[in-house]
Amino acid sequence: MGEEVSDRIIEQRWRNRIIEAIAVLSRGNEGLIEVNNNEFFGGFYDYWHDGHLLVRPNSTITEEEERTIDALGRMLEAIRDETRHFQSEAEYLQSGCAERIKPVAQNALGV
Repeated sequence: MGEEVSDRIIEQRWRNRIIEAIAVLSRGNEGLIEVNNNEFFGGFYDYWHDGHLLVRPNSTITEEEERTIDALGRMLEAIRDETRHFQSEAEYLQSGCAERIKPVAQNALGV
């Protein structure tokens, strides 16, 4: 019970949560409907803020992965600024923002 968890295991868990958040984004409208508009963006922002990953360095994330995640984050920030005035999930769906995010998130998963 009192076993200590290694830093590497903790970093791997963070990486897994980031991948899960990106997987939601990679489903576009389907992901948006699944989790609602707040969690669609917020799930990613739990791990990325102000232009970078919150937990750095992370030995389980390569430099290429980090650059790709940062690019996705910058795109999300731009879309969040565009859609800040939206008040319903329908507005997000009609705007097409989730579908614009989808290919970028799918690319991030591929990296």
